[in-house]
Parts: sequence; structure tokens; C-alpha cells
Amino acid sequence: MAMRVYLPLKGVRVLSFELAFALPAGTRVLSDLGAEVVRVARPGGNPFSRYISAVDGVFHGKPCVDIDLKTERGKQLAYELALKADVVSNNYRPGVLDNFGLGSDRLRKAKPELIWMQLSGYGTPGPWSTFPAYGPSTEAAGGLNRLLVNEGEVPIRIGSGVFSDQLSGRYAALAIVAALEKKRATGKGASIDLSMTECITHMLGSQMVNAATTGAVPSAERNRHRRYVPQGVYPCSGTDEWLAISICTQETWEQLVDIVADERLEKELTIEERRAQHDDIDAVLCQWTMDQGKNALADLLQQHGIAAAPVRTVQDSALDPQFKARGSLQQIRHSKPVMGYRSHPQPPLPWRIVGRKRKTLTDYRNNGRDNEKVLNRWLGYNATQVKELVKSGVMGVTQSRTLDNRLWASNLDDPDFASKLGLKD
Repeated sequence: MAMRVYLPLKGVRVLSFELAFALPAGTRVLSDLGAEVVRVARPGGNPFSRYISAVDGVFHGKPCVDIDLKTERGKQLAYELALKADVVSNNYRPGVLDNFGLGSDRLRKAKPELIWMQLSGYGTPGPWSTFPAYGPSTEAAGGLNRLLVNEGEVPIRIGSGVFSDQLSGRYAALAIVAALEKKRATGKGASIDLSMTECITHMLGSQMVNAATTGAVPSAERNRHRRYVPQGVYPCSGTDEWLAISICTQETWEQLVDIVADERLEKELTIEERRAQHDDIDAVLCQWTMDQGKNALADLLQQHGIAAAPVRTVQDSALDPQFKARGSLQQIRHSKPVMGYRSHPQPPLPWRIVGRKRKTLTDYRNNGRDNEKVLNRWLGYNATQVKELVKSGVMGVTQSRTLDNRLWASNLDDPDFASKLGLKD
């Protein structure tokens, strides 16, 4: 018997006034779980939305309406849609939706069971509540950047600068699911206020507690660990190829010594002795790993119970046999070529319910593409009424864009690139 798709939020309606990454990442989770998430775009649209969708995937599969909230009719239309929703969410600056008559007080007075969410850089209340914020600024304000370096060194960002966005998006999804459960049990809605900066600070955990109790900023451990010794990232054969190893017990240390078979490594070393000799141990391990392939070496160590993994590049991830076995990438078909390809791989939710399929991902919806579909389903409007709203400028429709291939010029020079990553011509 064919497996059914796991859609626990089927029937839930979400009206989302969302920009950039953070909230879209959260509502994308809700959409993947079966909720009908309608994205409200502004006339002219976000010029980066197509790029964000193709690369990050946060807008995939969400129906989109385009409403001019600066018009009185646009405000009224959005208000009517909001009262048909189970959840209204936004990541505009605090107060913006209030200016359009879509704030929590007004909407929840009209519909007490409504769940209303505000996701912002710093949260409310507070002196920074209305300040502009993006992922990198909230990572800095939350204390993450400084924690990665020692005193006197330049603080650094993690990866592409969207770590805070993705993290706060997941917290947003969790908060909304919790509020939906409360609504199911009590019939009451909720107003949720989420701070991206606090998501970062919450993640720092023990470091925050230690700093508060001792008054000292912890030193950056780099690739090492206070309890697991040795731990590090070691060079392997090839250009810029690496292997991560973490020794967590005395038993795995002894296993590693047997595998490396170098007389300079002694089984009897305690963790304190290994910590004191970490540099010397690393030198031996580097000499041992540098002429071996990262994947084969990781398999060897894992077979002996040692925590080890190849340091994946983003291209490696698409080829990872573990990813393939779990269905961790799906092909997104495009109505028009994007980056020169008619589909690209995109990760669905990173967890699965055994015996159930994950929702099949679908392509980005252009701004305003679903005006008629949504207004008919939610409000009973007919095609003529929707056309009049578009004609009067209350609603808009943005045509599809094709991304500039110059962004990926170096990839196009590799004739095997598409087949390696599963891209479709």
C-alpha cells in the first residue's frame, strides 16, 4: 500500500506578511506540514524574492497574493482575509501592521481565537523594538559573533549570515504549533512576540550562564573541546579536503591509537594528559590523515565507534549517500528555467515520520499569482471582482523573473556540474 503524505496541519490557514528570510523560513515549515500559508506581497514585490526562493527555498509552495496596503480598499481586503485565517504572522517592524489596521488588538478583538505573531529583530517591548534588523545584526546583538573568537580578535559571522533567520524561523513555527494546540484545547488564540536576538542568546546556553556567574567571557575553543580530547579537523588527500574527529571516551581513544598505529600515540594517556599534549597528538593525526580520502577514512573510524565525519562542501551534500537514502533532497521543477536549469534539488523537512511520506515541494509562486484562487477560496470572490481589484491597483501581479546566470558562471564551466548536483536541463 502506498504511503500517505504526513500533513498534520492540513486545514490550518496562515496569512503571512513576510519579507526576506526569518519568518518565511518558519511558515515554510508550517506549509511543509500541510498548512495553507498565503504569502502577502507588496506591489512591485521584493526584488530578491525569486533569488531567495531558488537558493534558500523559504518561499516554495506558498500561494501568493499582492495587496497594496496603502490603499483603503487594500487594508479592508487584508482585514477580511485575516479574519478567515487561523494565524496571522508578520516580520515587518513592530507597529507597521497596526498602522494598516491589522494589529493584534484589533484582529483578536474581532476574532478572539486568532493566533497573531510578530517576529522582529529585538522583540517588544524595549528601547530597540522598532530598530531595523537583519540576521547578521541579531547574531552580533545576541552574542554569537564574539563567542567565536578570543579577546582582541575580530568577531566573525557564521556561514552565509542567515543563521539567525533560520533559527528564529524554526522557533516561530514551534510557537505557532504550540498556540494551535492551545487553541484546540481551549478555543482561545494568542498574541506571540518573537525576538531574533533572543533566539541567538537562548542557543548560547551554558556559556551565558558561566559568563553571568563568573564575570568572565569564555575563550573560543575553535575546533577543540574542553571534555573531548583530541577533537579537531584534519587535512585529507585532495584540495581543501578535511575530516572531523572527536574522541569522547577512553575506549574510543584506545581504538584510535590501534587504527593509527603510530608509536608516538600511547593508549594509557588520560584525558588530562591528552589535553596537555593536544598539539603533539594533532600533529600525528594530521600526518596520518593527509594522504587518505575523507570519506573512506570517516567510514573506517565510524565502523570502530569513533565519531568522525567528512567536512562536506555544499556540493558533497547533494551526493551524500545518507542524504539519498533518506530522501533528504527533492527536485523542484520550474515553470521557467532558473539559473539555466528546469529544476534544482531542495531539502524538505529534516525529519520524517516512519511509514509516512514528506510533502512534495513545489516551486516559488510569483507575487500575485494566486490572487484569484485565494480570494475565491477564502472570501468567495469571483474572477471579475478580482480583475477589478487588479485594474484599480488594489492588487497586483508580478511576472516571473529568470535569474542571471552570471551568478553561477564558474559552475557552468564544469560540464559535469548539473549531473553531480542533480540539476535538470
